[in-house]
Amino acid sequence: MNQSYDRLAQHLDSNAPLCTALSSYRIIEVSGVDSEKFLQGQLSCDVRKLTEVGHIPGSHCNIKGHMISLFRLFYLDAQKIWLRVHESIAQSAFDNLKKYSVFSKVTLRFADELSGVAVDASNSRKLCVCFEINTDHKPLYVKEDSVVAVYDEALYEVWAEDSILATCLEAGKLKGTPESHWDLANIERGLVDLRAETQEHFIPQMTNLQAVEGVSFNKGCYTGQEIVTRLQHRGILKKAMYRFTAPSVEAVAPGSELMNSEGVAVGAVVLAASTESETQLLAVVQQSQIDAGESLKLASGTELSFNGLPYELDPMLFEKKR
Repeated sequence: MNQSYDRLAQHLDSNAPLCTALSSYRIIEVSGVDSEKFLQGQLSCDVRKLTEVGHIPGSHCNIKGHMISLFRLFYLDAQKIWLRVHESIAQSAFDNLKKYSVFSKVTLRFADELSGVAVDASNSRKLCVCFEINTDHKPLYVKEDSVVAVYDEALYEVWAEDSILATCLEAGKLKGTPESHWDLANIERGLVDLRAETQEHFIPQMTNLQAVEGVSFNKGCYTGQEIVTRLQHRGILKKAMYRFTAPSVEAVAPGSELMNSEGVAVGAVVLAASTESETQLLAVVQQSQIDAGESLKLASGTELSFNGLPYELDPMLFEKKR
């Protein structure tokens, strides 16, 4: 275990301000003169926007348009981009990118000297002071090999060399919070995460990536682009991702089925996490079930409450285009 993660694990406090070790994630570093061009030709997002927005999600699809990898991209400079990915798919994500990189002037490596934490605004300020980073309302702060990504006023993501981050955590006397707090933060914001259990299950629009800048429909070709674009402009989206709450604490694995009142599987869990009294989740569900107001439940039989989304989906996605 890295020093940073070990330090937080020794100081867990579920009631402390958000400071969650991202020990289940790794960073793939893409460097070289063709970094942007290479990723632009592989991922669903518009990588060129990184110079403006700093960090965005992006998926790597197979030729059928299904997501084999999902990243959060961080822009350090024109020749260095970091891809944060869940460890359960990290090696396959790396291998799939690597096989397409042979004709580009890029180098791919796992930057395992880095550690990450998710923090709230107060803890982010403490870390920024330690990193000597000047906060000036940008979406991403970069200093050498440290980044602070701003999602909103309540969620920041920090990656830095482990020894540096560990020192800053100690200096700020920051207490760790459980990993479920990071998952809950993503569920609250409707932000998808891909795990081994859900690889190649979803086309990007099924997980609402187009609503959070994770898909571009005018950037040009990338792997799976034809399927993704055809669905957007000519097809009907039959499944989309929504938030739900179960009134009990349950261990719900990614890929678990959601049932309707007749016991028919109509959806799959993407991400789930529990508080002290309930379980919150993101699930990809048949749109017809949502439109009909169908009562949904977990495989255990626990009924779910529908929570909607913190952003709007284009209603045209669910209508016939011609």
